[in-house]
Amino acid sequence: MDAKNMDTKITKKDLNKVVLRGVLLQLSWNFERMQALGYCYTILPILKKIYKNNPEGLKKAVQRNLEFFNTNPFMAAPIMGITLPMEEKLATDKTIDPTSISAIKIAMMGPLAGIGDSLFWFTILPICAGIGVSLSKGGNILGPIAFLILWNIPNLAVRYFGVTKGYELGTNLIGEITGGSVMQRITNATTIVGLMVLGVMTATMVNVPLNLTIGKGSQAMTLQAIFDGIMPNLIPLGITYLVYRLIKKGKSVTKILFGIIIVAILGAVIGIF
Repeated sequence: MDAKNMDTKITKKDLNKVVLRGVLLQLSWNFERMQALGYCYTILPILKKIYKNNPEGLKKAVQRNLEFFNTNPFMAAPIMGITLPMEEKLATDKTIDPTSISAIKIAMMGPLAGIGDSLFWFTILPICAGIGVSLSKGGNILGPIAFLILWNIPNLAVRYFGVTKGYELGTNLIGEITGGSVMQRITNATTIVGLMVLGVMTATMVNVPLNLTIGKGSQAMTLQAIFDGIMPNLIPLGITYLVYRLIKKGKSVTKILFGIIIVAILGAVIGIF
């Protein structure tokens, strides 16, 4: 390889720069092209390097990467990793169709958005938030710290390995992500952890003290003690399940909240709570 090609070859340092700039992907989000400007900004240093001696090629590459783009912000990393070697090859091989790069981006941003949204927004984020909220109870400073650490480990890992492994594997990365049982195992593991966190939060954060006493004298027992004898935290579990079923049936969350407030006030006035 001659010195000229060495100067324009993508290195590990260049990929790391893409990872760092990718954190700012969403800062220029807009309704016209959504993440397009952030996407182009993220890979711009590499475009400038591989088209170092071809100003016209750089202009076309920038225009190509300013086309509409939108996906899960963390899953944009594999798309960048996969398209960068295509851009690198296009810079030296004029027989490659430039539209194939845009086609790859369009083909991947939808499926990866679905994977990223379900994995990050609906699974990992609630788990991390639940752990953080539980630790924050009583003003513990470890709550927000734990949340930030737990949340940023997976999303930064996806950003890093998405770019580096995407560049290394090319379009085969999609098969690595979606093929076999890899995604199924990840989904199952995060679902189990999520259910465990939900159970812990239900037992520790839903408090329904039943002060109603049954019996007299030494035989008197509070309703709370009776239920705890059957199963500790049975009432919090039942109320949580009831709220869940009401939400699943399409009931208004606001109405459910006001209903709980009214029942709590009436129960306190009567002496049940």
